[in-house]
Amino acid sequence: MLRQEDYEINAQQIPEASGQETVPAQDEDFGDFIVKYVRNTDEPPNLVEGASFQPVNEFFGVIYVPLNEIGELQINSYFYNSIPKCYTYMDLESLNASGVTRLHNHPYLNLRGSKTAVAIIDSGISYENPLFLDSGGFTRIAYLWDQTLEGEPGGEVPYGRLFTREDINRALKSSSPLEIVPSTDTNGHGTSLAGIAAGNLNAGENFCGAAPEASLIVVKLKPAKRYLKEFYLYPADTEIFQENDIMLGIAYALKWGRRLGMPLSVCLGLGTSQGAHMGESPLSQYIDYTAGFSQVSVSVAAGNEGAARHHFSRELGPSKTSETAELKVGENEPGFTLEFWGSPLEEYELSIQSPTGETLNISSSLGAGTQALSFVFVETMVLVNYVAIERQTGSTLVYFRFFHPAAGIWKITVTVQDGKSSGFHMWLPVTGLISPETYFLEASPYHTVTSPGDSIESITATAYQYRDNSLYLQAGRGFRPDGGITPDLAAPGVELLVPLLRGGFGTASGTSLSAAMTAGVAALLFEWAVIRGNQPYFTGTNVKHYLERGARREERISYPNREWGYGRLDLYHTFELLS
Repeated sequence: MLRQEDYEINAQQIPEASGQETVPAQDEDFGDFIVKYVRNTDEPPNLVEGASFQPVNEFFGVIYVPLNEIGELQINSYFYNSIPKCYTYMDLESLNASGVTRLHNHPYLNLRGSKTAVAIIDSGISYENPLFLDSGGFTRIAYLWDQTLEGEPGGEVPYGRLFTREDINRALKSSSPLEIVPSTDTNGHGTSLAGIAAGNLNAGENFCGAAPEASLIVVKLKPAKRYLKEFYLYPADTEIFQENDIMLGIAYALKWGRRLGMPLSVCLGLGTSQGAHMGESPLSQYIDYTAGFSQVSVSVAAGNEGAARHHFSRELGPSKTSETAELKVGENEPGFTLEFWGSPLEEYELSIQSPTGETLNISSSLGAGTQALSFVFVETMVLVNYVAIERQTGSTLVYFRFFHPAAGIWKITVTVQDGKSSGFHMWLPVTGLISPETYFLEASPYHTVTSPGDSIESITATAYQYRDNSLYLQAGRGFRPDGGITPDLAAPGVELLVPLLRGGFGTASGTSLSAAMTAGVAALLFEWAVIRGNQPYFTGTNVKHYLERGARREERISYPNREWGYGRLDLYHTFELLS
């Protein structure tokens, strides 16, 4: 098993993952651990036989460990952040609203994303779709990394297969394209995001992506491993993706963007409610690191948890030292997780009451141990980890796993002793990973922006209906629990026209579409700043602040706003202010 100090390790002492005959990243018999690694320690890490290491960048890496060597996973101060979180999709005539069409056709600016790159890290892409071909019938996809496929010896990527523009063009000329490039998007989510961000003009359908001349870099993420789904009690048939695979997708997109010599706009339409929602997860930290680079921006979805009733929050103090959260559990709910996060300055006492009225106290003195709560009158088992000071955030974390929960109203009572003003939050899994009949009776819609929308340097986009300027009902709402501003802005994301897998178009809604729109707009801004030579060292942070400055704001609303951020995305207005 990893030791506490192995969260920060000496990477030079660890064998590379690519040197093994098996591919641990794709092997269900290996567990994945995200670590911070350093190069200045003398003692080699005490890793088990068969472990291997894959760097993400100079700060983060992934250790792959045989599952039969690590024992049962547990949540504690050192390992909460090292166990990969799981992310899922954030969605269930818009260009005019964002000021993009006017820039496509502007006689001087004429911005269309030329010589920029947009990275879509998602479910893949339908590469044969004409929306992703140039005027000569050649692909605009420069690189396609399919993490799900069997790799080739000596390949450039650590697992899966990489296809280049040349490979895809050969496939397009073939009568059997999938024999040459056997990568498909079976879900359609990635294809929709790519279309919104960088699809070609289809005049007949009145459709065009935000950056129709941008090159595309596509990463098809592999599904999360079975052991993680089981640990987090997620349904076996849901499409979810691992944090470390997403981080590696970004890392290689950066590499290929540099190889192309193009500024890069990354789109992430995925999210999770796991974590403290304060930008401290490895993925959120890595996005902050990435967006600080010259000529790189990252646009992410704010999530669709605003109306899901998956968040409970209260403030405690001298006049009220106890609060009870009522949690309705639906019929046939197989199991779920719940995370409690409290102030690092407070000691919390918690108890849990079953629908039959039986109350059990939660111990705060077990250290790294797991407390098993068994009830007499219901068959439910609740495993609890009480982490007084979680290592990354310094906050109190109480992690619940409900097995075969009885239907009805469960009550979680939180008490503080010293009477200091102190708040706490509880989050359930995002929609799709828990029964729709399981929710808090007195939920709060705020602090529901999903991770990595809580990262500081990302451009976090929420969704609105551009036809009447109304906020998307399900949109995640801010701010962060520590007061940090999120979301940053609102982009069209309701009933948008999107490309379908088998051709044609349909409509879809969700904040992942808003993130794709924002990523395409970021590419246009890079074209003006970098390609046209106006701001050669433009960073993702610059893109974010330019778009925030140009966002459309209503006089009756105070900004920044928990629902709208700094306002509605309007790139044309950004250029009006510049002039």
